[in-house]
Amino acid sequence: MIPITKPTLSKYKKYAPRFKEVIESGILTNGKYVKLFEDNASKYLGVKYCIAVSSCTSGLMLVLKGLAVRGEVVLPSFTFSASGHAVLWNNLKPVFADIKKDTYEIDPISIKKMITPKTGAILATQIFGNSCNVAALRKICNKHNLRLIFDAAHAFGSELKGKKVGVFGDAEVFSLSPTKVLTAAEGGLIATNNKALAEFCRIGRNYGDDGSYNTKFNGLNARMSEFHAIIGLESLKNIDKNLKDRLAAVNYFKNKLSRIDKNIEFQAIHKNSKSTFKDFSLYINPSKTGYNRDQLHDHLITNGIIAKKYFYPPLHLQKTYNKFYVNKKQLVNTNNVANNVLSLPLFSHISKKEIDLIVETIKTFYDTKRI
Repeated sequence: MIPITKPTLSKYKKYAPRFKEVIESGILTNGKYVKLFEDNASKYLGVKYCIAVSSCTSGLMLVLKGLAVRGEVVLPSFTFSASGHAVLWNNLKPVFADIKKDTYEIDPISIKKMITPKTGAILATQIFGNSCNVAALRKICNKHNLRLIFDAAHAFGSELKGKKVGVFGDAEVFSLSPTKVLTAAEGGLIATNNKALAEFCRIGRNYGDDGSYNTKFNGLNARMSEFHAIIGLESLKNIDKNLKDRLAAVNYFKNKLSRIDKNIEFQAIHKNSKSTFKDFSLYINPSKTGYNRDQLHDHLITNGIIAKKYFYPPLHLQKTYNKFYVNKKQLVNTNNVANNVLSLPLFSHISKKEIDLIVETIKTFYDTKRI
């Protein structure tokens, strides 16, 4: 079986000395390795502050609260549920904008149609590591006095015009779960140049307690342990190599797949940008290919290759969110992409042999459908 993803980790001996040190010290959280991880991540991104938290979700929750966002938040429906959950946890209303069919990013034109006097922020997702049109989003936010927040869960290491994703929004939040290129086993990183927000998030991750045992607000227990920080430090050390290997795998995939069926489409990546390719997705247009996404998905699963319909269903079709889906015509591209995109297995250490097997399995399916 080839899984949809695997974390790319170092040998245990790389972690062992620091694990031993932490256990013997008895300082399992709020320690020096969390601070070191934050400092190193800040330097890598070129941002003033990084705050380590227990998850990307908790990070988004804290950012929305810390920026005092009120009313409505415009976000894509083609995203992971955590984006919407953070909005709901802050008693805000999610308003879904459509995406662009080729890049899968939130569409600035659609955003403009969703803005009302109640809008407080745009929460944009860097889908699969592909940067959004930051300039267009910032222009909208400046015009309407909105906060610009990025769910950058997929995008640690992505770049736009020579700058790392993490420096463009009022805040950007990364995921460090096992499926991500940068992993701490679990966790998240808040990146911001806003000193007041950074301080709020540091206090907020510790119940809202600044150390005085007199809480300032209703915070969370969203701290990162020293063990997770140690794993994150090792992953950060190897991030550039892992990204390079991942891009090589994607290019190898594309070259092989294009020989099978030229009608298979890939996510468009912005000019002058670099994607982490947290996921490698195919867009299957049945009118061109003669088969649909679900048929290919089922064939791969039957043959031990774990492909994923991602993101499916989109948020507006999920039970938690369908009551917010008012205009049935507003998410045409979202529905189209969600129904036709398929993610293939990808991890930084995937071998050419594994890719060849995946491609050959797709070719077998294609040849059968072509007869």
